[in-house]
Amino acid sequence: MYKFKIIYLILILFMYSPSSNSEDIEKNIEMLENYLRSIKNMSFTFEQYSPNKEKETGWMQIEKPDKLRIEYEGDNDLIIISNSAYLILYKAEDDIITSLPNEGPWSILTKGDLQLSSNKNDPDADGIINNIKTLEINNINYIFFEVLMRNQETQLLSPIILYASIKPFIIKGWTIFNDKNERTKIKIMNNLSLNENNINANIFRLSEKDRLAGNVWQGPFKKPQIIRKTKNRN
Repeated sequence: MYKFKIIYLILILFMYSPSSNSEDIEKNIEMLENYLRSIKNMSFTFEQYSPNKEKETGWMQIEKPDKLRIEYEGDNDLIIISNSAYLILYKAEDDIITSLPNEGPWSILTKGDLQLSSNKNDPDADGIINNIKTLEINNINYIFFEVLMRNQETQLLSPIILYASIKPFIIKGWTIFNDKNERTKIKIMNNLSLNENNINANIFRLSEKDRLAGNVWQGPFKKPQIIRKTKNRN
């Protein structure tokens, strides 16, 4: 927890400090790009710190391209699913679905054949590296990337700040911002799987049958089946 508070303070300073030396920028961008490209699918648990909320524990499954599923431990019944077209927010207890365009800074984790650049005029770049810093915390070297991803209209989205250990290079977490510039911070806790040969396709689906039956959970938290109330007919 102490280390995470230190990282949080660094993130604040990071937004207002100059980037790393220009001679290192391209090398660091290539290191991040190669790491993210190497991930075909990944599953992990995480801690989430959101504005005006207590710490939450969640689970995320990623499969490229564009697929993602998030569930939370405990009473939080929100399920988030993405595909190539939509981001689905599902409130499981009330059986309410909200569909949004799947465009946001999280696409850096799910984009296939990701291309990053420090040049905002690069027409081929999926994301722009706006700032890079390297820092030592408790004798461990970390690198921080401020990235502006592009949507389908090539507009730059709100930033995501990724941080990773350097030796070995492993992403440890990130921070994203809402339209009020409030931060949501994610810290990866346990990696459960990486580049598995076969991922259950149902993880990224939400069938009407399963919704009505209350069998909606796919994550590792052993949450109970939701008991739906029988609707009375007039």
